[in-house]
Amino acid sequence: MQQVNIIPNPQIAIIFKSWAEDWAKESQSDKKDMATKFHTVYKIAADMFTKGGDVEMQFLSALFEDCKQKLENAEAMNEKVKLAFKDDDERAQAIIAKVNSAAQDAAHVVRYLGQLLKPAQ
Repeated sequence: MQQVNIIPNPQIAIIFKSWAEDWAKESQSDKKDMATKFHTVYKIAADMFTKGGDVEMQFLSALFEDCKQKLENAEAMNEKVKLAFKDDDERAQAIIAKVNSAAQDAAHVVRYLGQLLKPAQ
């Protein structure tokens, strides 16, 4: 496996830590559900960008694709939220704000990881 040495990046680490904490609220430690898997992956990513060091290119590529998908799906997710909460605009706007914030964070990660992955392409 090809590896890349990354330097610590507190901004990226905070994004992944935040996502890990969000998924921790949904996960059940005794089950291997999607919430637990996302919590684990984002926690590993947060630690990785906190400490830096050698990381498998495949892991970075998977994070890149995940963040890219978050970014691409944000608009569709917002439309679904508007429809689902059409009678509760305040709640819809709160969820949309959270989706948009995650999309902004994902865009930042995509730009950063894109630069790390570029030499390998």
